[in-house]
Amino acid sequence: MPDAFRATPVVDIPAIAPPAMARGLGLRARLMLMVLVALLPPTIIGAFVRFDGTGPSRQILLVVSMLLSLGLAYAMASLVVRALESLIADAHALAAGVSGHRSVVRSTDEIGQLAVALNQMAETVERRNAALADNERRYRFLFDSNPLPMWAWDAETMNILAVNEAAIDRYGYGRDAFLSLKIVDLLDASELPRFSGARLPFSESRQNAGTWIHRTSDGRAIEMEITTTSSRRLGRASWLSVGIDVTARRQAERALARSEEQLRQSQKMEAIGTFAGGISHDFNNLLTGMLGYCDLILAQMPKNAAHREDLNEIRALALRGTELSRQILSVSRRQMVQPTTLDPNAVVRDLDRLLRRVIGENIELVTHLDEQVGTVHADMAQLEQALLNLVSNARDAMPQGGRLTIETAALDDTEVRRLRLDQRLPWMAIRVRDDGVGMDETVRQHIFEPFFTTKPKGKGSGLGLALASNVMDQSGGEIRVDSEVGHGTTMHLLLPRRTDAVVPLPAIEEDPELLNGQETVLLTEDEDAVRTVAVAALERRGYRVLAAADGEAALALSRAFAGRIDLLVTDVVMPGMNGRELADRLTQARPGLPVLYVSGYTEDTELVFGLAGESRSLLPKPFTSLELARRVRSSLDTAAKQSERPAAAP
Repeated sequence: MPDAFRATPVVDIPAIAPPAMARGLGLRARLMLMVLVALLPPTIIGAFVRFDGTGPSRQILLVVSMLLSLGLAYAMASLVVRALESLIADAHALAAGVSGHRSVVRSTDEIGQLAVALNQMAETVERRNAALADNERRYRFLFDSNPLPMWAWDAETMNILAVNEAAIDRYGYGRDAFLSLKIVDLLDASELPRFSGARLPFSESRQNAGTWIHRTSDGRAIEMEITTTSSRRLGRASWLSVGIDVTARRQAERALARSEEQLRQSQKMEAIGTFAGGISHDFNNLLTGMLGYCDLILAQMPKNAAHREDLNEIRALALRGTELSRQILSVSRRQMVQPTTLDPNAVVRDLDRLLRRVIGENIELVTHLDEQVGTVHADMAQLEQALLNLVSNARDAMPQGGRLTIETAALDDTEVRRLRLDQRLPWMAIRVRDDGVGMDETVRQHIFEPFFTTKPKGKGSGLGLALASNVMDQSGGEIRVDSEVGHGTTMHLLLPRRTDAVVPLPAIEEDPELLNGQETVLLTEDEDAVRTVAVAALERRGYRVLAAADGEAALALSRAFAGRIDLLVTDVVMPGMNGRELADRLTQARPGLPVLYVSGYTEDTELVFGLAGESRSLLPKPFTSLELARRVRSSLDTAAKQSERPAAAP
């Protein structure tokens, strides 16, 4: 332990009674005797020897008497001086810290008493040193053996004066290197302004300094909860700090806060989903009826009719309603998801022309596509919609024009850690980067909430980023944002990277004649408008349609119809018997009957996502007459090919 940090202990020293006065010949008496003895020879010579004249004998006697006096005085003084010299040597030994040294002077006069006092002083010093050593051992145990990091630092210079082993282990510095640091060298750079403003006047009290971000010797950030005690016992104004590493606890608290926020968001989404799901079925039926009637009227109307353009506008508005319905269902997670293996580069390339129309001429669009990005598993329509929403937001962030960059990239381990992704999976990113106005932290915390928008009233629905977030969630991916006010925004669509090959989609045949047929279709739909337009659309193409309003009516029609039924088209959600139950009962009565389900959403995922067999597929509502004809023709052709396939050998 550094000497500078050794506090002076308070040692109880028993009071020492002064020795009794000497009863023997005192020092004063010795000195008086020395004087008398020194005067004795001249006195005797002067008293008993008579001198006549001034001869040399008188001078000789005077010289002899003086020499005798000096000799006697020196002899007497030597007795006193030898004892004093011995005491001086004893005092030097005591000052030098010679343990166990005692004065050997023995006398009953003042010199003897001084020797006794000197010996008592030596005993007192030894007891004090022993107490100091014991206190130092106790302090060393409390300081050096404390499992919590501790350090002392000068209140004026901020130099670190002492440090224990726990602090050395926690921060990774050697002891000498640690003692060469200032307290500010432990702080993260972001904490320096706070430290400068938080320094309080020195006081003899304990202060809770709060939680600070520190940096270890290798640059790793740790969060330390510091308690500091001020003291002047070191001979200077200094602080003793005790730190608790709360990094793991704070990370857990932040994770808990995120979980609570996600729970609140999930509850909000559930409420929105309940509302959206409650009206979406009827809303989609209305849109399907509107689109169907528009298609029927347009099919009968001459191409140069005066009201044809107005009717097309009505149809376009219905299609916009269709898109809005799908966005709401996607945000509330009620939309039908049909994920496939996709090439993200192909998705971006296919949208290039549309994206350029969306952003306008005052924004430059640049794409950087990584050919080693692999494939992803997602719903193509949802992924395209998410990308369109991000591009639209980027456009609105650059009202004066700018540069919009779309890039795909396979993420390395460093980027995976930075974006807080599952490090066990390979990841790829579709990034949409703009150099627009950017966002502050307050806005970033709310951008994925449904209906949150910073755009003027009437300029945005607040669903774009919420939709993108849910698309990523439903696809097993993540979405991240990097943004700073005045420095633009980068949105990251992050998906697990796969190595599956992309299965090419069959080409859609646009020749209306090829969508016609003469097969018999059993159509079950509880909404009158949808049933009417669907029957009309199919009958115009030559199909024979048996229409039923519910499951029981469909079963009755099947039992009454003696001919072959080639396809069942049924709504999933209906009063009484649902579409899945109806299909199961009809396929028992008519084995091999192909089924085309129609639905806008369903609460029971087993009704749709539990479909078995290639002869069953799904047509999402709302749909147009052309989409219905395509899916009916596709289902019939697929069933015909399967029936022609030879049975497998047993």
